[in-house]
Amino acid sequence: MKALRVPPMYKCIGLVDADLLDNGTRHPNLALLKIAGFLYDNHIPFELILDSNIDLERYDHIYLSRVFTFTKLPKFYTESIGTINENKFHIGGTGFYATIESIKEFTSRRNDDMFKLEKDEYLCTLRNYRGGHNEFGINMACQMPYYHLYDAYVDQQVKKGFKREKYKDYLKYSIGFLTRGCIRHCPFCINKLEKTIVPHSRLEWFLDTEKDEKNRRVRPYIYLWDDNFLAADYTIWKPLLQELIDTKQAFQFRQGLDERMLAQSSHGEEMAEMLSKARYHGDFIFAFDNWRDRDTIEKALKIWKKHNPKKGTKFYLFCGFKLTEKSHDKFYKDIWELFQRIRVLMSYGCVGYVMRHEDYHKYEISNLYIQIARWCNQQQFYKKMSFWEFAYRNQSYWEENTLKIKDRPALKSFQEFEEDLNNGYYGNGDGQVKMCLPLQTVMKTLERFPQHREELLDMFNYKMSNLKNPKLWENYK
Repeated sequence: MKALRVPPMYKCIGLVDADLLDNGTRHPNLALLKIAGFLYDNHIPFELILDSNIDLERYDHIYLSRVFTFTKLPKFYTESIGTINENKFHIGGTGFYATIESIKEFTSRRNDDMFKLEKDEYLCTLRNYRGGHNEFGINMACQMPYYHLYDAYVDQQVKKGFKREKYKDYLKYSIGFLTRGCIRHCPFCINKLEKTIVPHSRLEWFLDTEKDEKNRRVRPYIYLWDDNFLAADYTIWKPLLQELIDTKQAFQFRQGLDERMLAQSSHGEEMAEMLSKARYHGDFIFAFDNWRDRDTIEKALKIWKKHNPKKGTKFYLFCGFKLTEKSHDKFYKDIWELFQRIRVLMSYGCVGYVMRHEDYHKYEISNLYIQIARWCNQQQFYKKMSFWEFAYRNQSYWEENTLKIKDRPALKSFQEFEEDLNNGYYGNGDGQVKMCLPLQTVMKTLERFPQHREELLDMFNYKMSNLKNPKLWENYK
């Protein structure tokens, strides 16, 4: 497929990535990519809308997608509500229903959203060239994405001074689902009511074969949005995984893989062995969302590390769910369990990646989650420093480089820091130094939970170099 540019004087179909317009995103919206591909197949001009100040008259139809519930809808949409222009909009995406608590309403909204595009009145006037059960209208499973949709956005960002490599997710990946569904029923997940895992798209339906002038693949990588690939039936996941391996292209399951299946499935060893031979892109990503799964996770880690002792391995660490401003006990339990999961991962030489539910910000010391994520999610800090060392290094770095104080050590223990605090080093008076936000947050946490002071300080000092223990997996049979 060639890059498409629509002259500004022509009318066309507008595509809106609401998350991009509001917060920015790190990856393209797959639904919009597929709509663009369908329009391209039918020679219908379209464009990704990048400016909130648009002339709605330019567009016959506008397809607006929102992934996150916290994303603000663009002004040109909200101001159209109740006017004749509202009829131009076709809206959808998980961001319109993901947090609905009523099971009945959630089910209804999700089912409607999942099939909305295939029933779309306008799209059903256009021919389907990609196969499937329908002659007219888009078939989302079969539809090849239009991978040039975000080119104009990337060019725009490069002109602002950003490096093109920052936008590699928009430029270098074929994207799709091989399977859909899950069996875990996690209450915070959009798939919480799913019961089965079924095949969805064939790899060839979304694998881009475009080549550059040197006969190299324009998109050399594959990333997959599968909900729970390894929990699918053996007859589903094994041939699909083998097909991925046979492509010789680097691939990644962006949602992560279910580490628990290595321990729970009779084919766990085979899973680990096949993945060890795969050309995987970046770190292998799993999830350790619940502390109650620790025994299963540790058993799985022993199997994983036996076959993949040197492979980079990352675990998503979910936290912050259903917090309120004054839910002190729940907050402490959540933080405690987060650090215990980190301790287990450090013991096996694995890294964590903190994933915060939007509820986290409701708690009065929500910044603690932010600081833990700043530390944990940057491997150069996580692998070399404890959380305490990270918090203090923020302070000393600022003092060295901004205040030009050169006679203090880069790192101090909490006890040494507390001596400085008691001696009046920190404060807002003459001769005092302002305390940085990470240290302020540590102190607020200790003040809120004095009964847990020693336990908190112990957790804040977890350090991979002290905890990593290869004996945990080297002799596992």
